[in-house]
Parts: sequence; structure tokens; C-alpha cells
Amino acid sequence: MCQHDPLLEDIISYSCQDHSAGGAHCFPDLRVGVFKEIVPMGIDPKIVSYKETGIHLSPQEFHREVEQYLSQTTQGQSDTILLDCRNFYESKIGHFQGCLAPDIRKFSYFPSYVDENLELFKDKRVLMYCTGGIRCERGSAYLRSKAVCREVYQLKGGIHKYLEEFPDGFYRGKLFVFDDRYCRRLGTCRYCGVLWDQYKLCSSQHCRQLVLTCPSCCNKGLTACCSVCQEKALKVTSRASGQTLKEECECTRRRPRVPIEHISPRILDTGKD
Repeated sequence: MCQHDPLLEDIISYSCQDHSAGGAHCFPDLRVGVFKEIVPMGIDPKIVSYKETGIHLSPQEFHREVEQYLSQTTQGQSDTILLDCRNFYESKIGHFQGCLAPDIRKFSYFPSYVDENLELFKDKRVLMYCTGGIRCERGSAYLRSKAVCREVYQLKGGIHKYLEEFPDGFYRGKLFVFDDRYCRRLGTCRYCGVLWDQYKLCSSQHCRQLVLTCPSCCNKGLTACCSVCQEKALKVTSRASGQTLKEECECTRRRPRVPIEHISPRILDTGKD
């Protein structure tokens, strides 16, 4: 129905909507709201418009591009970058072979990541992807606004659509947030190293980090994200306003807010022997 609404016809087209079997009973708590950004990037859409996105590639076109990219001997010397614009905990348990996965915790850090690594993207062809395509709409527009890339492409419909077409393609691991239909475990338990990909919140009361800990380690009481949280509850300091701040734990201390990549990008597993 949305494509017939005159207020939305310039934004939503039938071809960009996702269609799955189901009905109203699948969404008993559905709410509709108006927001500037579906996934906050922190840049006003009036400044970086959704109309300035990268070139959309169908799953078939994206598959061919990735296949060509992976066929090159050294991806680090390629004129192409396969860029995962999701958060680190998503790419940790599933990603495309040979991708560059920024070690960022929030999508709102993505603009700063681009700004700090402009030299990395200079004169490159960038193939971007995310879960369902929403973050690429904003991220590709921001990257293009810097005018350093030779070209910017994005996977239309994201990993979700790609896996519908290529369940045995170049994506490896689990798709964070969604179900277990497409799953080959990549993540490992923080404590014992066994293959495990189901996140839980850190058991420390004031920490919101996600942690991979297998059932065996959970049964041993190993349920925190790091030794600081595991050994003691985080101390809480009070502001004058009465609000509280959580103490930074080992996980957040060791991870820079915006990582700076070397000119030769950090490439994840290519799947080659």
C-alpha cells in the first residue's frame, strides 16, 4: 500500500520492499513511527541525502563482483575494497570472505571511521554490504560525499537477500539478529575457544557488552565479557545530576572508538587454502 501513498511514492518503491510469507499475526506489537534515521548514523539526512547513495547491485551482480575480487591473488593490493559496514560483533560471527570489517561498536561511528581512513579508500572501488541494505543507504552516501573513491557500490537488500539467492555463496557464518536458516559457525567462545555464535549480555550489572560464552563455560560461571567484569561488579560513580556512569571495562579500554587502518586493509578470511 505504501507505494500508492503520494507522501511516500518518491521514497518507497515496490521493488525495494521485502516480501515474506506471513500476516498481521506475525507482528502483534507492530508500531509505526516517523524518524529521521532508521539506523542512526548521526548525520542529518538533509546534509547527506539518501538520494546520493552508491550504485545498487543485485545479489547476482554482487556475487559476480565478489567472485572476481576473490580471484585476485592478493586482495590487499587490489583496487577494490569489500567493506562490511556493520558493527564488530556482527562481522565477528559472519561475514563475506575477504572483507574489510571495521572494528566499530556503533554505526554512528562509521562517519568518523571513514574520515580517519580516507587514504584507504582513495581511488578504490568499494563494494559495501550490511544486513538488509539500510545502513548502506546512509553509509554509501557518506562515503561518496568525501569524493575519494573511484566508485561506490552496495548490495541491494543486504546479506538477507544475498543468502536467499546464494545460501552457499561467499558469505560465511551466521547473520546476526536473524534466525538460524543460514548458519555455519565462525564465532568462538571467549573462554574455551569452542565454536559458538550466540551472544548474551555481560552478566555484570552495569555492563552492556555482548559476550560469546558457550553453555559449558556458562555452567562454570564464566558469563562476563572480560576479567574486570568477571571478578567484580563494575563500580558506579554519580554525577551531580544524580545520573550514573558505568566504569569502563577491559573490553572498551582495549578497543579504540574509531580504528585507523593501515593502507593495506585488514582482510578477513578469504576461504582459500
